[in-house]
Amino acid sequence: MNKKGKTPAISWQAMFFLYVLFAMNANGREIINRLSPYIIDTFNVTAAQVGLIGTASAIGMVIGCIPISRWVEKGQHGAGMKKRVSFVALGYLIFMALCGISPVCCTFGALVIFQGFRGLFSSPGENGEVNAVVEWWPKEQNGLALGFHHTAYPWGTLVGGLLVTALLKVVGDDNWQLAFLIFPVLGVLIIIGYNKFSTKERYDKLEKDIEAAGMTPTLKSVGGTEKAEALESIPVLTVLKEQKVWTSALMGFCCQFSYIGLMFWMPLYLSYVAGYSYSSVASLSVLYAITGGLGQIFWGSFSDKRGVKKTLIICFIWLAISFYLMKFISYGLVWIIVLQLLIGCCSNAVYPVMYKRVQDAVPDNANVTATSIITTGIFIGAACATYFTGLIIELGGGYESISGYNTGLYCMAGLMVLALVLLLLSEAAAKKKNNKEEV
Repeated sequence: MNKKGKTPAISWQAMFFLYVLFAMNANGREIINRLSPYIIDTFNVTAAQVGLIGTASAIGMVIGCIPISRWVEKGQHGAGMKKRVSFVALGYLIFMALCGISPVCCTFGALVIFQGFRGLFSSPGENGEVNAVVEWWPKEQNGLALGFHHTAYPWGTLVGGLLVTALLKVVGDDNWQLAFLIFPVLGVLIIIGYNKFSTKERYDKLEKDIEAAGMTPTLKSVGGTEKAEALESIPVLTVLKEQKVWTSALMGFCCQFSYIGLMFWMPLYLSYVAGYSYSSVASLSVLYAITGGLGQIFWGSFSDKRGVKKTLIICFIWLAISFYLMKFISYGLVWIIVLQLLIGCCSNAVYPVMYKRVQDAVPDNANVTATSIITTGIFIGAACATYFTGLIIELGGGYESISGYNTGLYCMAGLMVLALVLLLLSEAAAKKKNNKEEV
């Protein structure tokens, strides 16, 4: 007999497959930053040009986000959701793998194109993987499920960075493109395991186990098992008019520009200014991930108890200071570790908290639309981040000049201040509106 309120074992088993699959997706986005020094040397490109890779990837994510996600949503749910989730995952894994085949990806232009198509599948892949997790968990515990699942980015990228470093030590710097093949190979194995695991019989047992534990199976709460009933949709423009939605999208832009900008900035800084080897940089530049995952869990829980506004105010101030302090990262290994752990406390946490902000502001049948609007703002920020960060470095004197790197950090810190101002103005306007309605 199941203990009341206890998460069924099947939920955790599903979490394993979908967690690791999301980690493969996350590493597909981050591996370019780990390998950027190799890309620069091999293709003889400038900082601004190498930033175009991230821009192409993010543009692909913006384009694919809503239409492909809706295609996934219109398919089977529950055990049957594996079909479209797996198809989209194969999309980003295949284009990642093409980057690792040097006769195919033999020019910088080819690398940019393949990364753009990888991005096209990456964002809807994330959305599908997130929704699949929710459907394998009790409705009462979907917050815990989402918070834990999202730690695959950055904890998964931390492990990925270590794997990339280990491979490069074995195959040598000349064969750096082989690093692109690690995650597609692992990803295919995960997809096979996930498809064998996700059966109707197992999903039926899951629903019985959830009910025996006194909780609600997610799909039954919306009227279905294999195929959930569609809720009446709200027009995108109607959702967009909600102030907390469009202001959160703008804040998401600021956060993602700074976050992706730093992920692009750090390997270059550690290689060309601090003087670390290229293979070492692949692991040294992912230490922020240790606290990044813990921060997602802590601040998500904190926002439930103390409110979203207070949580985001703390995080934005924390990040503004942390981005500025990153200029001291060249002072030694201790500074590299401490400063990354400091910024990681809030760098990843702001996203789930912003998702909560909009979901609290719109009807239940507008949650996906509201979240997709934020995600679009986030990916536009990512599209701008690498190119403009590279351009700032270039205008500041190039790879070995500290001036451009510092200017880039000041811009990142400034965007956190801008996000804070947007939040305060939005909350003040919402309070004023509520006061008028009460009168």
